Amino acid sequence: MTTIDHAELRRYADVVLSCGVNLEPDQKLLVMGDVGHADLVTALVEAAYERGCPRVETVFADERVMAAQAAGAPSDEAATELPIGYEQLFETVIAERWARVRTVGDVVEAAFADVPAVRASAQAAARLVLVFRTMDAGLNWSLCPCPTPGWAERAYGTADVGRLWADLRFVLRLDESDTIAAWQTRHDELTARAAVLDRAGFTALRFVGGATDLLVPLHPDARWQTAWLASAWGSRFLCNMPSEEVYTAPDWRGVEGVAAVTKPVVVNGVTVEGLVLRFAEGRIVDVEAAAHADAARASIAHDPGAARLGEVALVDGSSRVGAVGRVFQETLLDENAASHIAWGASIDEAFADPLPDDDAEAVARGINRSDVHEDVMIGGSAVSVLGLTATGDEVPVIVEDAWRL
Repeated sequence: MTTIDHAELRRYADVVLSCGVNLEPDQKLLVMGDVGHADLVTALVEAAYERGCPRVETVFADERVMAAQAAGAPSDEAATELPIGYEQLFETVIAERWARVRTVGDVVEAAFADVPAVRASAQAAARLVLVFRTMDAGLNWSLCPCPTPGWAERAYGTADVGRLWADLRFVLRLDESDTIAAWQTRHDELTARAAVLDRAGFTALRFVGGATDLLVPLHPDARWQTAWLASAWGSRFLCNMPSEEVYTAPDWRGVEGVAAVTKPVVVNGVTVEGLVLRFAEGRIVDVEAAAHADAARASIAHDPGAARLGEVALVDGSSRVGAVGRVFQETLLDENAASHIAWGASIDEAFADPLPDDDAEAVARGINRSDVHEDVMIGGSAVSVLGLTATGDEVPVIVEDAWRL
């Protein structure tokens, strides 16, 4: 096992604060991470104060503790209770327009393996509701990966954090002499793709190949976008580091067909393998998996909107994450290796005009509402993506993992 030099973590932290969350002068910062991420969290705190940040608040979690609560609490309600002061902290963050950074990366293997799937799903949704509030408030935020021995063990079969860090440095473009300029170049490339897709005016996408044949109607009011978002006051930030996708909101009402998930996906703390989803009349009506199907089913059954799609995203072979050729078993990374869909909450920022405050009205317009949002990868070299025009023609968008549009 190799430790990571603190100077490297500091350089990484500077990139996260500059290129990722885009921390503004005099803006306060909330940093959230697992207890096993303490080295990176410390580097982020140091870098923030060096930039003049007036206050940094840190919140640590431990998946083992969360799993113990979900499994052992005396009631379903107690299993989802948030730490004392948690909601008040988020209220302060929203009211004072703090920036938010969250580090991700497993510290232990399958902490939730023995937790009832319904409880694990409910606990995750309870925490995600607060995160959704910060998004609705238009705060600047960013997710960034933190290498840990446990994550390396899961991805490589050995707790070699140095090997994991080498791959992360590549996908995060930290190997470039000017990382921020490299990300600006990628921003320009992906922004151009989003513009091309908007001009194409496709009414739907069709994913076909292997066991997949899935029709995903695109919402007529939504636009294609990248993970570079804008805060409520116009500040640009990169919400996911790394990001290789362009994505939009589908019209959930017309989704039909079968999606065979091409990579294992971690759902509420366990790895679901061989997942196959069947859609009819816009809803997931059948779920099969080789392992941990109960976790996927519990997430999809969490609320009425969880069985409907809220996102469709395109990723081709130019992705650095895909180029590594490894399943990282961390959604932040794996969703940027292949095209994907997400069941649950809609991508509201894809809509230029204000959306209905009433959830029922939004759902009636094909805009999904849910307390969950789960990305699953359905793309790859064997799956073609075709754009459907208003006249019914099919236009190649991604074929054999190459962008063709």
